Amino acid sequence: MKIALTLLSGLSYGGVTYFRNLIPALAAVDKRNEYHLFIPAGHPLCDQVRQANFVFHQIRFNARLALLRHLWEQLVLPGELEKIGADILFTAKNAAVFGARCTLITSIRNMEPLCFQRYRNDWRLDFFSWFRRLNTVLSIRRADVIVAVSQAVKKRVVEVAPGAARKTFVVYNGRPEPEPAPVNPGLADDQRYILTASKFVAYANQLNLVKGYKLLCDADPAAPRLVMAGGVLDQGYFRRVRSFIRRNGLQNKVVCTGLLRHEELAALYARAEAFVFPSTLEACPQTLLEAMANRLPIAASFSPPMPEICFQAAVYFVPDNPPDIAAKLKSVLQDQTLRSRLKDAAFRRAASFSWKTTAVELIRIFQDTLEQKKGAVSR
Repeated sequence: MKIALTLLSGLSYGGVTYFRNLIPALAAVDKRNEYHLFIPAGHPLCDQVRQANFVFHQIRFNARLALLRHLWEQLVLPGELEKIGADILFTAKNAAVFGARCTLITSIRNMEPLCFQRYRNDWRLDFFSWFRRLNTVLSIRRADVIVAVSQAVKKRVVEVAPGAARKTFVVYNGRPEPEPAPVNPGLADDQRYILTASKFVAYANQLNLVKGYKLLCDADPAAPRLVMAGGVLDQGYFRRVRSFIRRNGLQNKVVCTGLLRHEELAALYARAEAFVFPSTLEACPQTLLEAMANRLPIAASFSPPMPEICFQAAVYFVPDNPPDIAAKLKSVLQDQTLRSRLKDAAFRRAASFSWKTTAVELIRIFQDTLEQKKGAVSR
């Protein structure tokens, strides 16, 4: 079986983590099937995975240009798949390759295009989200199989395309292994802090988080600092968050780090007092898996799929209720019995997510889908 994967879209945020872990896991468990990976030239995986059944096709254009990448995948990639005789194309960022003649398996790993209308976004983001929504819905209909990375994603896929229920399967992401943290992320070693990590965009809900944090500081001026790691996707939203911080005199209590390298974020996990995740729209948030792997006590939004991912390894708050956010932050900081329980639960819950399991389940889907398709043709 020849399985093609395009990694051109996995260049930032969760896509980096997904492919950096999935490809070595596939290589570890599958020595038989032939994999063809279309990947930006010089990508680290080209050196990391050196196995006879893994063939890297290095693409020598600037894959960070979204329009160019999209046109290449839709217009050029189908011909490349024909040349190698691909049986399956697996795409992992909501987008099928419509001209491909092989079996199409598409993973839905980004919920934002399906729900962006609920939020007050920059108009430019809404324009691109509208386009991505159109592409996602058409991809769901075109694909032979959909891989959803949580039950919450599957539910939304079926709401958008009811006919997709029978062809949609849930395969969770794996957990990261806790990493040594030698990198100093810019905070003094004796500083206590609560950590959150997400790009700044309306659905990530940092504004309600800082409102809740303000209430926490009002009740306890000695509360740990709030460290907010993540790049800025929506400049207007980021300005609203920073404006609230300035108006309420929180400049010395709230740290916005910007987008961090993976090793810098690992250093922050290693020293945090607690992790808070206020997002209202996620697929299978890698940051929650990372926080659990680091045995952090977690306070998270009650929005799906957060309870599905953390289960008993978090306390949950109503995401648009700052007093509830403040109360849950206080509990994970001050209730030592709760903190101990959450740490133990995080360790156990993180152990249930494995990239090896992810790889094995994907291979089974690849094989079953191809066998069913061949059986249908033979009849």
